Amino acid sequence: MNNYIKIFDKFIDTINWNLLKISTYKLNTDYLIASNHLKALVYFHIAELKSLRDISDFMESNSDLKETIKGVSLASLSNYNNNIDFNVFIPVMQDIINRAMAHITVSERIKKLGSIKLIDSSTVSMALTYFKWAEFRSTKAGIKLNAKFDLGKGIPETIIISNAKTHDIGKLDNLTRDTDCIYVFDKGYVDYKKFDILTNQNKKFVTRLKNNAVISDIEELEISYSEEPLLDADTQITSDKIVYLGNQYINRTKERYRIVNITDSKGKELIFVTNIFDLTSEEIAWLYKKRWEIELFFKWIKQNLKIKKFIGHSLNAVMIQIITAIITFIILRLIQNEISKPYGLLKIKRLIKYSLTKLLNPTKFSWEVWLSG
Repeated sequence: MNNYIKIFDKFIDTINWNLLKISTYKLNTDYLIASNHLKALVYFHIAELKSLRDISDFMESNSDLKETIKGVSLASLSNYNNNIDFNVFIPVMQDIINRAMAHITVSERIKKLGSIKLIDSSTVSMALTYFKWAEFRSTKAGIKLNAKFDLGKGIPETIIISNAKTHDIGKLDNLTRDTDCIYVFDKGYVDYKKFDILTNQNKKFVTRLKNNAVISDIEELEISYSEEPLLDADTQITSDKIVYLGNQYINRTKERYRIVNITDSKGKELIFVTNIFDLTSEEIAWLYKKRWEIELFFKWIKQNLKIKKFIGHSLNAVMIQIITAIITFIILRLIQNEISKPYGLLKIKRLIKYSLTKLLNPTKFSWEVWLSG
């Protein structure tokens, strides 16, 4: 049994520990302390613990875990959470994101349209009493997560964390650096001048306009559909046309744009705007409706990882908790990509959660076999 390892050991084996060693060296941080703390926080997320005391108690009562995560106490966890520079973990997070981007398979439907990046934000509210550095209202504190989410891979490619009072539009430049993809974002990022800039930079986008947006019609297009239905049968495309946005007196765009109007299954009118002219009307509407996937991502990590409640009050502690949550999520997606059965992330997480200290033979192990067993 000496050669056997725990499920948790296999889970964190996905992390590039040599890269963490290099990062700690560059930032003059103790590698053993940083690696132990990273393991403890990943365990915190996957086991859905509630506090630093929970982590300490679990480590203290479980001799098997002490072999993997060493020297953990309530005092040390609190100290390291506040004093290990969160930047030491960023290269590790980016590395695992890069590997997921390279290895996770993409469905044929999305391949046909190319690379699709969803952009959105989510606010996490916090008590002003404990998080004064994150004040954004007179009685409330909070942070905002702006993300670029790869639709095909099902993972966040970039996360920008800021004070909750920061407007979304200010983050758009940093989230739209690539030209070989389609960006899909909501009304919070709408800015006609930005639209012209993106268009002149050959960056494609789809977003939604407010129903009272001022437009100047140029040409009515024939409504076009895909070979295979993409929208619900109850969703009706009502028009497709080329326009200028704004009016001749203020904020009128220099470039022409395409407007696709639909009425959804609830009878609500939605107006989509894009600088893409070579896709069908249905594909444009479908692309925007797929923006829901990034909202599902935010919802999932808030409900199933430890993002809504923070176990440390400093900026550093909050950043570490978010970084380790993203690392945990990406590992789960990589595992999901390895198995042929259509298991949802939640099922995979639960199976692992309740087996973290079970022993396995690493030479014969595969997530496919273990999850199907």
